[in-house]
Amino acid sequence: MIWKVIGQSVIGSSHLQSGKTCEDAIHYQLVELSNYEEALICFVSDGAGSAKYAAKASETTVERGVSILEGLVSADIEISDQSLLELAENIYDNLKELAEQAQEPLNEFSCTLLGFIILPERACFLQIGDGAIIRNDGSGYFTHLWWPHNGEYQNTTTFLIDDPNFRNLKTKIIEENISEVAIFTDGLQMLALNNESECVHQPFFNDLFKWLRKASDDEHISILNNKLIDYLSSNTINNRTDDDKTLLLATKFKHDSPGV
Repeated sequence: MIWKVIGQSVIGSSHLQSGKTCEDAIHYQLVELSNYEEALICFVSDGAGSAKYAAKASETTVERGVSILEGLVSADIEISDQSLLELAENIYDNLKELAEQAQEPLNEFSCTLLGFIILPERACFLQIGDGAIIRNDGSGYFTHLWWPHNGEYQNTTTFLIDDPNFRNLKTKIIEENISEVAIFTDGLQMLALNNESECVHQPFFNDLFKWLRKASDDEHISILNNKLIDYLSSNTINNRTDDDKTLLLATKFKHDSPGV
């Protein structure tokens, strides 16, 4: 195993009070490659609070995203910006089909889309909507791929189904060996990002990654993954945000090195 990964979606306190379910979703997969290498694939999605099928939309989106990229890498097909556009189109078509089956307007399946695949010397990222993807730049400093796309108001954003031409889709391919990454939905933006300077809040990720870097085996990683649920559900977090929260952290096995 090359990657150490923990990731959870946790219901927000406002959803508990209103009797709603968690409308965030996360799905990730490690894919074995040749030469004992691994690809890490992850998608997260936040279903729109106003959408009737928000939870279904986000769950479908992340599962389909991982499945598509896993299929491409397993078939040894090089992933390009066009591949990522086609992935978004595929998920859009699937959500449209679900809406037609339910005899509901498409906007009842509104959700964001954030995902990546990290290969040994290459990484591909895509995003529609808010939330963010963070990576260690190699020096121990965390940088964002894109600043979250919020609208005129704090709690507004764009969604996957908003535009069939995908003018809001952001894609990026980096020809580097990335060995530490995080991805999260908008429920954590106030804690993980500094809006004034538009940069990543370094202490937030330093505090979390230091534990994952120390994990030495599957059992330890599993314990940390369970503790992530407790952390995301804690008063410390809920006092800052009452929204659903999704967070994934991944680091390569590299003992106690702050710069990876």
